[in-house]
Amino acid sequence: MKYAAPLLCLVLGLAAPPFALAETAAPSKAEDVAKAATDPAAFARVAASSNMLEIESSTLAMERSQNADVQAFAQKMIDDHTAAGEKMKAIAEDAETEVPAAMNDADMKALQALQDAQNFDQAYLELQVKAHEEAVALFDTFAAEGEGPLRDFAEETLPTLKDHQGHVRSLTGA
Repeated sequence: MKYAAPLLCLVLGLAAPPFALAETAAPSKAEDVAKAATDPAAFARVAASSNMLEIESSTLAMERSQNADVQAFAQKMIDDHTAAGEKMKAIAEDAETEVPAAMNDADMKALQALQDAQNFDQAYLELQVKAHEEAVALFDTFAAEGEGPLRDFAEETLPTLKDHQGHVRSLTGA
């Protein structure tokens, strides 16, 4: 019995660090996507990471693809998403909402898979189809349910994302 209190302290002391880490760890992409319909901070995290994935994968496409149509699409993605990312960052800063400087783990894994792909052009286009489906859904939902200046940004950016979605689908024949 005299060891119960020290043992309890030891157990609680060992358990405390994981709880502390859990509180400070970045939310997963799935958690952020679920919140992103109405939460400007979650929207900014998901949109920024997705935007970085589009730019980085398109930069890779400019280096690795030999297909002129893929390269033209990739350059358009770099140009449009760089401009959108800068605009979102400025709007988010004005709204005191943090925009991450790095991709989330899920988007990093998608980029790594693209780098390792045997058929680069096919993998790049499939990634772009998926990324634009997710982006259109994210921006559409936040434009309808979100609030503040990021909501206006989502609404203004949505037509461009839909154009990208149509363009990449035409490249895949979908």
